[in-house]
This record gives sequence, structure tokens and C-alpha cells, in this order.
Amino acid sequence: MGTRPRGSVATSKRDLFFASGLAVRVVGGYLGSRILVSPSRGVRPTSDRVRESLFARLGDLSQVRVLDVYSGIGSLGIESISRGAAHVVFIDRAVASLRALRKNLEALDLEGVSEVIRGDAPPSLRRLGKQGREFDLIFLDPPYDSDEVTRSLRAVREARLLATEGAVVIETAKRHSFPMADGFVILDQRSTGDTLITRLVADVTDEASSTGCERPQRPVREREESPEVSKKQPNARTRRQTPGGPPGTTVALFPASFDPMTNGHLDLIERACRIFDEVIVAVAINVGKTGTFSFDERLEMLNEVLAGHAGVTVQGFSGLVVEYAREIGATVILRGLRASADFEYEFEMALMNRHLDPDLEVLYMMTRQEHLYVSSSRLKELVRFGANIDDFVPPIVSKNLNEKLARI
Repeated sequence: MGTRPRGSVATSKRDLFFASGLAVRVVGGYLGSRILVSPSRGVRPTSDRVRESLFARLGDLSQVRVLDVYSGIGSLGIESISRGAAHVVFIDRAVASLRALRKNLEALDLEGVSEVIRGDAPPSLRRLGKQGREFDLIFLDPPYDSDEVTRSLRAVREARLLATEGAVVIETAKRHSFPMADGFVILDQRSTGDTLITRLVADVTDEASSTGCERPQRPVREREESPEVSKKQPNARTRRQTPGGPPGTTVALFPASFDPMTNGHLDLIERACRIFDEVIVAVAINVGKTGTFSFDERLEMLNEVLAGHAGVTVQGFSGLVVEYAREIGATVILRGLRASADFEYEFEMALMNRHLDPDLEVLYMMTRQEHLYVSSSRLKELVRFGANIDDFVPPIVSKNLNEKLARI
């Protein structure tokens, strides 16, 4: 499947255009602002605005296996590679789109981490299933006025292409009713302009009934974790003894994936300690997101970095943040804001949390200027290229991240 490309792309390739093509840019990651091209007719690339919103929600994609169905010129799959995906399979049947896709992959030196399949979606998906292929993230972006979503979802399910904890992302028109299919449940939906983005995960109850036996809760991909770990109790060392603290104690919950922890996270925690009596730093196990560090590794690093911080407790959790906050007696969820893309996502999430628990407040802290441009995906990319990240993360994180990525 090849290794992740390194180095710069020649100017002649970077500026590749069809004579009558439309320019589309890569929004983020190490290929950010690079130009993709599209035929002038017959293709509807996902807009920059929609992709920016979508990938802000998906988060870190390091080493994720991606399937881009109805790929067109490859904007979603290429965006995934730019943000750390290990390999992307593209499927499309339109000759003009495939020609543009191959030229874009060549121009960006991505041929070693990509595979292009020409053909109709359902038969191509079934062939991948017969090969035993499996994907962590599957994009479906069919023509808006077709029934392709239902057919393709059925093929994905029957071919067992979706990995455990994987997710399917579907782009449809907001004006059309969403074509749901058996075997999946909606994780979330959000609209940007006239576009509706829906994330689906496998319906484990449906899978259990089809086998005629009771199926346990969906496990996380890091197999070293036991089912007990996944249910909010990482280990005795990090578990709270008295949820919520004494009467009158103000408890703030700071949930994140912390993959890895950065100095920006540390700054928010230290500032929160000046406001609240107790801060619970909660490591989230995210559906559809594969971490560079395992759950236990993240807990261990957080405990080491925060060992000397009075009033700070490290825990792990899965499920809804609102339910976990209620369980530990927290009255405030703490979040950090960096850019406008963060605000759009956080605003919608805050409204949903308010609906689920009107008494739970959300406090947003603006990230300090020196941390505005720091993200886990950027740090991992710096490490892969041999750059020093000591200014951005605690020493133990820098050491472990360099060791981890050196083995990949």
C-alpha cells in the first residue's frame, strides 16, 4: 500500500490545470492550500466550506484507512491523506472525473498511498468485501437526485467493509429526505448551506439480532483495553472516590481525546484551576476515531504531566459527555476555542448539550496566541518530518510521540 509521501511537489505538478477546469483547494493538513482541478462540467466537488466543517468534526485521521465512493476528483480522499490517513481507495465510474483524479494524485505525489477503482459503486464495494478489505472511514457522495445512497450502504453492510468503531460519512442535499438504510444508525447530522452531512455507525443491535445472540457493547480499536476500561473506569489510580466533591464544590469537566496532550491543553487546565475547586480531565474514547496513542497511554501521560496540579483528576469515559458530567457531579463543561471553525462546531454541540441537560453550563476559554496554530495532527506531521516539537508539548509527550511515530 506504500508509505506516506514526503518532500515537496515540483512546481510544474503543483500548478497542473485542465484548460477549462475549476480550481478546488485542499483545506487543511500538510497539503493545505494545494490546488486540485476538476472538469468544467459533470462534477460537483464538495465545497471548501463543507470540507472545512466536516474535517474539523472528524478530528485527527492519523493512520486511518479511507474509502472514497463516488470520489469525483478526489477532494474528500485527498483531504484525508493531507490530515494523516494511511491509505485511500477511490471509486468512481466517470471517465472525466477519473482522469482528473489520477492527475491530482500524480501532481501531489500521492500514488503510493492511494488506489483508484473504475466502476459502479455497489459492485466495486462487493469486490472489496470479497478481498477482505476493511475501512475506518467511508465517504459516500453520490448524485443528489439518485437512490445510490441506499444501494451503496447495503453493499457496505453486506461486504462488511466498515471496521469496528468505523464511520460512514454521507453528503446529501438538505432539501431531499435522508435515505436511511438497515444496519446503520445516525451518529450526528449537520448542515452547511444546502448540504447535509450525516455520520453513521453500524447498528450493533441489528448485528446482534442477525446472529441470534446477544452482542456486547462495541469495543474500541485499541484491543489492549478491557470492556471495563471502556466503561468510564480506566484504573483505580485515576478513578474519583467521591463524585462531585464535598457540598459547595465547583467541578468542571474538561473532555477531549488528548491524542496527544499539548501545552495548549495544559494552559487551559491551569487557568481553569484558578476558577474551579476541581477540574476533571476526561479522556474520551471517540466513535469512528483511531488514536495514535492507546487509551491507557494517554491516561499515563496525563497523570504524569498533571501529577503536581492540586485539584486536578484524570479519568476516562465513553458515551455522552452530558451523562458523564451528571455522573461525576460536574456543573460546567470546559472547552477551548482556537478559530472560527472551532466555534461553529462547539456552538452546535453546546445547543445539543443544553437540550439534553439545561442545568449544565459550557465555559469557553480562548486559546492563548502562542497555541492558536497548534493541533495534534500538525504536531504528528512535524514529527514525521523530523522537526522538534518541544515548544508545543510537555517533555514526556514529545519523547513518546517521537518514539511512537518512528515505529510507523
